[in-house]
Amino acid sequence: MAEYLEFKGTGPMRLLTPNLRLKSIYDLPIPWLKERRVRAILTDLDNTLVPWRDYRVAAELADWFRTLHGEGFRTVILTNARPSPTIKEMSEELQTELVVGARKPVQRFFRRALERVDASPVEACVIGDQVFTDVLGGNLMGCYTVLVERIGRREFFGTKIMRLLERRVLGRLDRFRVQNEGVEGDASR
Repeated sequence: MAEYLEFKGTGPMRLLTPNLRLKSIYDLPIPWLKERRVRAILTDLDNTLVPWRDYRVAAELADWFRTLHGEGFRTVILTNARPSPTIKEMSEELQTELVVGARKPVQRFFRRALERVDASPVEACVIGDQVFTDVLGGNLMGCYTVLVERIGRREFFGTKIMRLLERRVLGRLDRFRVQNEGVEGDASR
């Protein structure tokens, strides 16, 4: 059995279903990405890479980006956060591209991020902590999607409201997991 469980949604749930669900970005399986010929990683910022509005770079985060780059992946941070010098400095320190002020799941921002890393949707993986922004936007584009648990408890008020709906979706995914315990799902396209 794999160390991670792949999901495949059906019907309308397909758009809200990540291909993988992980505890954190540090659990991202590089072999899984390579098997799918992923070349680019689009990642959320707040509560995915760092706690909400805490844009200090930890050594572990810098090492994770170095590992991705060393494996040949191109990276871009795609965030709804407003542009700020601290976010720009962070992306420079991590040597990654940056798209700020996005309104995920709006597709034009995902397209802009894909252009920055010169990748098509099927060559990209979107990583984030929210179903209705990161997973939905990535799935609408045709990218692979990975949902990670949020890092901190603090977040934007509107996000707190969306978390209520998200809990219902995640509950449904958890029921799927329990029903298929011991069976590796298929996330192929």
